[in-house]
Amino acid sequence: MGRDVTIIGAGIVGCATAYFLASAGASVTVLDPSGIAAGASGRNNGLIEHTYDVPTVPLFEETVTLLREALGAAMPAAPVGTLLIAESQDEARALLAHYSQFPELAPQLLTPEDARTQEPLLGPGLWGCLLETGYPIRPLGATEAVAERARRAGVEFVLGEPVALGRLRASGREVVVAAGAMSGEVLAGFIGPDAVTPLWGVIVSIELPRRPRHPIIEGTVTRGLTSGKIENESPFTLLDSPSYLAVGSTLLQGNEPDGSAWSRRLLNQGTRYVPSIEKARVQDTLVCARPKSFDNRPILGRVPGQDRLWVATGHGGRGMSLGLASGRLLAEAILAGSDAAIASELSAARLSAR
Repeated sequence: MGRDVTIIGAGIVGCATAYFLASAGASVTVLDPSGIAAGASGRNNGLIEHTYDVPTVPLFEETVTLLREALGAAMPAAPVGTLLIAESQDEARALLAHYSQFPELAPQLLTPEDARTQEPLLGPGLWGCLLETGYPIRPLGATEAVAERARRAGVEFVLGEPVALGRLRASGREVVVAAGAMSGEVLAGFIGPDAVTPLWGVIVSIELPRRPRHPIIEGTVTRGLTSGKIENESPFTLLDSPSYLAVGSTLLQGNEPDGSAWSRRLLNQGTRYVPSIEKARVQDTLVCARPKSFDNRPILGRVPGQDRLWVATGHGGRGMSLGLASGRLLAEAILAGSDAAIASELSAARLSAR
């Protein structure tokens, strides 16, 4: 089909974009100075979760289907159910009202007694809202599986070497920046400094005598998803995946945080929700940066005012949940030579107004 494409970034979005381009006949090279899934794509908890945001729900639903094709039996057949927790009945009812706009989630209000029946690890007095979502997977394995499919389709991976955007653009190839939290730095001078910034997550992998039945998430974590604001920089989560059981997770902007300091804080606050965390055995503390866009939605399409320069970033903590469909969408735009088919809420065109 005559298109030569270089992709900067071997995370889930970059690998998916490469796969769909190569499958359509493009000549594709993926560059990453650190390796496949070296950032958030290989270090997050691996929970494929509904986005709770109308414009991105179709991408989530498509990504679930594509993950089934890529992972086979490693992708759960059904969601395990995500348990949002609240301190009061009023807060729980507010969660129920909010998530009722998505009937596919089948939200259920849980009294403290019902909540502890559903999840015996919970502390007393906590209300709940149970949502029909949550597919625990191993994120590194998922990204590697997509990268392998890309290789079989003819994609060349060049890893561990420096990447220079200027030199790539001078080559005349189409260039895609899918560099996760580093996308803003790579595209400095082409997009605003606040368009994509690192959102640091600290998570603590632990061992407990008894594992949770559901992902447990403090209800405030999903507030502000479409406002671009962060109300709680350290919401409680307890997520069990094939990789590890982890307490988290911070939503910190600015410089890289001190993981050890935040580790103790996360564990201390977690005992309110799951008392057995007090005696948990700590295995490791992980720190990684998610790519936060200015409005907390993905940025997909042609960089405004630039020929042959594309971007796929800004997925925040939803890279695994949206990555495969995002890659398919961007690949089709590159093949068509136009990003007009990308919804305005997701299109990179919205960067021109900043």
